[in-house]
Amino acid sequence: MPNILITGNGFDLSFGLPTAYSHFITILNEIENNASIDYELIPKTTLSNNILKQHFKEFELDKTKIDLLKIEIKDNLWFNYFKNEYDLESWIDFEIKIEKILILILSSSKNLRDQVFSIQSINSTEEIEFKSILFQNNVDVMKCLEKFKIIELSEYYEIKLNKKYLIEKYNHYIDIDIKAITDDLIKELDQFKKIFNQYFEIFVTPFYDNKISHSNDNKFLKIDYHYTFNFTTTFEKIYNTQIKTSYLHGNIGGGSNSIVLGINDIPNNQIDRKYFLPFTKYFQKLNYQTNFEFISIIKKNKSLKYQFFFYGHSLDNSDKDYINEVFDFIDKSISIKIIVIYHDDNSKSKLLINLLDIRGKDNIQSLMKSQILIFRKNDSQSLIDDLDQDLNKTIYNL
Repeated sequence: MPNILITGNGFDLSFGLPTAYSHFITILNEIENNASIDYELIPKTTLSNNILKQHFKEFELDKTKIDLLKIEIKDNLWFNYFKNEYDLESWIDFEIKIEKILILILSSSKNLRDQVFSIQSINSTEEIEFKSILFQNNVDVMKCLEKFKIIELSEYYEIKLNKKYLIEKYNHYIDIDIKAITDDLIKELDQFKKIFNQYFEIFVTPFYDNKISHSNDNKFLKIDYHYTFNFTTTFEKIYNTQIKTSYLHGNIGGGSNSIVLGINDIPNNQIDRKYFLPFTKYFQKLNYQTNFEFISIIKKNKSLKYQFFFYGHSLDNSDKDYINEVFDFIDKSISIKIIVIYHDDNSKSKLLINLLDIRGKDNIQSLMKSQILIFRKNDSQSLIDDLDQDLNKTIYNL
């Protein structure tokens, strides 16, 4: 009986690894603001020292790589925007914030076009200054545009447009240059992905070479297929498995350009939408040729009974295409179970809410009543029993 494991960031966090957004941004801020850091920063940040000690030995951080990372983060626009965003709880919140920034920049550009350039062109020899009313005195909007260097802002909120992002013709500025803005934002995001990649190579990957061999977590040794939304090799390294992991969003070590980090889509009511397509996950997956077949191999053999285990994935709407693919496959085959693994009652409630949002009440109620959709606590004996079952052997015994 094939067991299919689908993991999200909660899987890595269960081993105490510093892979959460809050860990990432906190540690990078420490690098930026301190001359030297050591291993103790990791358990201090993750608050998971006891869990780390169960699975890994301490190690020396690579000081040379940290110095290089410090240089990379200094001028990156995306990092300098997010470094004060401590209230984001997850990578999903991070991606939602990227979407809000892009929409803000799009709508502000449209506002400039409507309020300024549709009325008149501006002599390119003149200083281009406006009052804050241009953006309805919205401080958040102006500060965001300033951080991404689209405007300059005085202490009295007087606005200067960055001439780099204006279209010039006949010695006059005639429009806002959306393409120039988005080209720079994409370039900066690619650089941010490089930072992301370096962070994981310094603060996460070394744990695998310092694994404690007597770690007693072996419940996933009977997995047949593994799909992950993570960028890490945690599953292979922890369980020493030969099962090939399919990285749905790319992986660390595959190069920063193979990492899928972006938004779901751009709202249809925005101007010049095509320039923002490179920020979408579906564009990046197609462009980088990241694994986007998902469970297509499994679909070829519908005669077997399958168990799907979701572990550490939020089941959020941001990955609804993948979630729907699994649930639709269950509906069309003799597959027996979808098992959602949860940490505590609060996380179980959130997972259920997300599934109801994606699949609807009727589908989820039906699957739970028929015991096709089951929730299991991560440390429960019931979960171990599920993983040990051979459902296909049961078929032949009937």
